[in-house]
Amino acid sequence: MSKERQMPEEEPLNLVPIMNLVTILIPVLLMAIKSLELSVIDTTLPAIGGAPSEDNALNDKPPLALKMAITNKGVRLLGADEYLYPGGRPQAAAGQEGPPDIPCKSNGVCTGLEDYDWNSLSQKLFDIKEKAKAEDRDSDSVVLLSESNIRYEILIGAMDASRAYKASDGQKSKLFPAVQIAGGSN
Repeated sequence: MSKERQMPEEEPLNLVPIMNLVTILIPVLLMAIKSLELSVIDTTLPAIGGAPSEDNALNDKPPLALKMAITNKGVRLLGADEYLYPGGRPQAAAGQEGPPDIPCKSNGVCTGLEDYDWNSLSQKLFDIKEKAKAEDRDSDSVVLLSESNIRYEILIGAMDASRAYKASDGQKSKLFPAVQIAGGSN
């Protein structure tokens, strides 16, 4: 008498919990995608020397080479000293860096995005742009330099302030739409 071993019957898989999970997960993922918005900011890297263009060869005045240095004490404008300081930039004490051209509103170390004076920056850039146009040294580019500890939001604020100026009467003027980002100063 031989005994045959009986194999236990396999139960079918219960897929209901997995189907419920997928049913709930699909709308949640679709809603998450809808709330994600990306923006692109056009910037370029500054050119590293090169042959002078024909336009510069014909013009005896070099184009405006404006740079904005963003620090934790404010914004310094470099390359436009003849427009900002006709008598020459004030000298700093020995071993110290000069004060920023647009200091923080708190007159110390900037604490955040709102502590930078973006309106004054736009006003000075507008003045520089108008004086450069009058001397036929107009340029559409500005190089943005920053310290390594400057937050991304502050760089975006500087870029926004350098691209357009809104006058008190509501008129907008294009300033320097071609913002170039350079490496940090430290």
